[in-house]
Amino acid sequence: MDLIPWHPLRELERVRSPLERFFADPVFGTGMTFGGAINAFPVEVVEEGSDIVVRCELAGLNPEDVDVRITDQGVTIRGERRAQETDRQRGMYRSERFYGAFSRAVSFPVPVDSEQAAATFQHGLLEVRAPKRNPDAGPDGRRLNITPLH
Repeated sequence: MDLIPWHPLRELERVRSPLERFFADPVFGTGMTFGGAINAFPVEVVEEGSDIVVRCELAGLNPEDVDVRITDQGVTIRGERRAQETDRQRGMYRSERFYGAFSRAVSFPVPVDSEQAAATFQHGLLEVRAPKRNPDAGPDGRRLNITPLH
């Protein structure tokens, strides 16, 4: 009997399809592809008093590079991280940073009042804060302006 060498990448390919199906499933998964989940930025959703707060780590970006849209049910954060040309010219040995466009939709655990919502950005941390609202008040939505904090 011949021994077949073990290749870890082959094992990853074997489990990729089931993971793709799980992450793409809107009921059980996150509604994003496995590759999208790997490149997604970290998000935290917390309840602070009468507010719902969403925090996202967006290190290396400026507030003008980020688009935040909010409804009473959730918030969508989009942007683009551009690669620096100087890094490419000097020769790169390894890069684990994600470059390119990104987008992530985050659902709120309860409806919020999007008219009273605000977004701030300080030291690479985006914070979207919105007060909880009466679920019978009807849907609403708008684009949020991000206020840089210094």
